[in-house]
Amino acid sequence: MRRLLNLAVMLLVVAAPQAARAGDPGTAGALFLRLGMGARASGMGEAFTAVAEDASSAYWNPAAMSAVLGTRVMFMHNEYMQSMRLEQVSLTHETEYGTLGLGFTGLYMDEMDRYDDVPSEIPLGTFSAYDVSFTLAYSRYLIPNLSAGVAVKPVYERIDEITATGLAFDVGLYHVSKVPGMKLAVVAANVGAPMKFVEEEFALPRVIKFGGSYERHIAAIRGDILATIDLLFPNDGGARQHFGAEYGYDQRLFIRAGYKNGYDSQGAAAGLGVRLHRLDIDYGVLFGGNDLGDSHRVSISLRV
Repeated sequence: MRRLLNLAVMLLVVAAPQAARAGDPGTAGALFLRLGMGARASGMGEAFTAVAEDASSAYWNPAAMSAVLGTRVMFMHNEYMQSMRLEQVSLTHETEYGTLGLGFTGLYMDEMDRYDDVPSEIPLGTFSAYDVSFTLAYSRYLIPNLSAGVAVKPVYERIDEITATGLAFDVGLYHVSKVPGMKLAVVAANVGAPMKFVEEEFALPRVIKFGGSYERHIAAIRGDILATIDLLFPNDGGARQHFGAEYGYDQRLFIRAGYKNGYDSQGAAAGLGVRLHRLDIDYGVLFGGNDLGDSHRVSISLRV
């Protein structure tokens, strides 16, 4: 346990100065690694670092997997900006030695026309582009109210015949406060060496995230109110803030809203969810600007 805590603290210390320093906008690559997982998180403005009740915790904060009991599986489909599609799968499994997590993310685009360097109205054919990453994560409690987690993510990108590969790491801490209903978290995501397309090198989209959540049951409305906030410090831009809220009626029906501050093309978010015994079905939408369109996400979560 001490080794895991030391590793988590070391990576956070190393990554924090790099991610907190605002770099040149657009200098980071592999930006698909920042596309959130789970329609529930989307509906809450992706303020999800300190929320851990499903398999998407392997993506948002590997340390939070310790709070996920049993085995959970999540599938998500996202119609993202015009002709792009995002497919994700995540699994967490509790063991007596800690919690294991597996994940897959794939961003695919429709085939595009290929043209020569000389302007022409007739395409020379078509080409495709896609990005994929895999996740292997591990988490365990260090003490009853504090857990640490790490994730390793091989990354692969392809544009026509040109490819790039890399290796990203996530590390996080997750704390259940003595204040009833409050949870706190910190994550360093996408830490790793730069990737390269041919001779062009680019940094991974590193980010430091501080998160907090507070949940309270209100008998008068037969439900729970959850409020969340994330503070983000990316390596290729200024600080950003995510806010989210959820009302859960009788732990069966859910209404969500959120807002992402500090983005040119993203802002408000909303979502709905329904729980059917061991199955959760969620829908979330991130409203887009600059003619990019809205991002509609649907996810299904299963408690095994």
